[in-house]
Amino acid sequence: MWSIRDSGERLPFPHVQRLEFKNDSSEDGIHRTEIRILPLLEGIISLQHLKITLSLEHDNIYRQFIRTLESLPHLESLSLGCKRFIDGKVIQGILQVCHRLERLSLSFSGSERHATQEDRQGYMDTRAAIQKMPEMRLCELSFDSDSDLVVENILQPLLELCPRIEKLDLTYKAANSTIWHLSKLLKENNFPKLRHLVAGGRDREHIQEAFSEALSHFECGLESLIFMDSLSEPVIESLIQYHSCMTKLDITCDISLWALSDLMAGLPNLRSFKSEVSSDYEDSSEDIPFEKHWECTDLKKLRLRVHGWGFSTTIEREQKGSRRMLALDYVFAEVAKMTSLQVLILNHRIQDLYFKKNGYLTRLADLKQLRSFDLGGNVCGENVGTEEALWMVKNWPKLLRVYEPQSLEFEKTLLRKRPQIEVL
Repeated sequence: MWSIRDSGERLPFPHVQRLEFKNDSSEDGIHRTEIRILPLLEGIISLQHLKITLSLEHDNIYRQFIRTLESLPHLESLSLGCKRFIDGKVIQGILQVCHRLERLSLSFSGSERHATQEDRQGYMDTRAAIQKMPEMRLCELSFDSDSDLVVENILQPLLELCPRIEKLDLTYKAANSTIWHLSKLLKENNFPKLRHLVAGGRDREHIQEAFSEALSHFECGLESLIFMDSLSEPVIESLIQYHSCMTKLDITCDISLWALSDLMAGLPNLRSFKSEVSSDYEDSSEDIPFEKHWECTDLKKLRLRVHGWGFSTTIEREQKGSRRMLALDYVFAEVAKMTSLQVLILNHRIQDLYFKKNGYLTRLADLKQLRSFDLGGNVCGENVGTEEALWMVKNWPKLLRVYEPQSLEFEKTLLRKRPQIEVL
């Protein structure tokens, strides 16, 4: 990939296929730089992938960008960013030129707080105009905006034009109304090929209801989901009922240990899982789900962040048989069964969690496929030593990377015994 900066030079590679435009100019010079750079792109007929951020609020920038796009016959993907609030007709004009693209990423971060009534009416007119456009060829769409006005009048009608979508990224800022709109389109079988979804919202209660409804309307189950929120019980039930074929699940907010166990037991095809698990078992009546066994035994990558369990930073000080210890026992007993694991990241604030003596390290002896291991934070990394390094060398024959060991003794021992291991 070639990156253009504000140098004033002509492009040295006329046959470049990937290009990213990074404008390092000052605020005053951005407009001048963009109007000078855009015509240079017209000569790159081999260009297939373009990533660019522009000041599209300027009419001459917008018109030159349209001319540039029209001159790129082999362009397959466009990633476009704009940091100012712009007229809806500008976005519509870009969409019309992008009808032949396979992948499109749009980010409009300008605020609508200064939008006039005329601006709002213009966006409603733009929505009607987009609805009259022909279908697009997009198989991947990413859309991000701070503005409900943009989301509701650009994204929602755009979705109706994309029946070939396989991967859809609605990001965290997507309005809740868009998830309901997505649910309606799924119910009407508008997205028969959709397999990969990134979604979330700002109103937790309503986004959960909307998302649970949307999940029930997929013709075929999702293969991957990144959800920018926690998961309610109805959402978890919909995932297990309609998406048991899922292989990747990332959740960016806290879930309970029960929710974790439900997902790991109900999604047997998972290969990658990421989430945060939070609960204070001494102050909660929540039971520990001992009878829920994880069924995703082919899991390759596991990333958990454990917090709020009330530990006093060490296992040694914790009373044996306490609910916190029992919860930790349960998690490690299930992780130990994931013998296909190649990447394990379990973030925590427990100093002696991975000690060979009294810690949980030896419970992971059967993870013979492990290639990458994260010690889970500086607190633990400072306390592991020679014994732990020797144990890893003996029990994890395929280990290639260890993250965050702050102990020089541990690092020296590990590298002396296995010099090919990267310590990061």
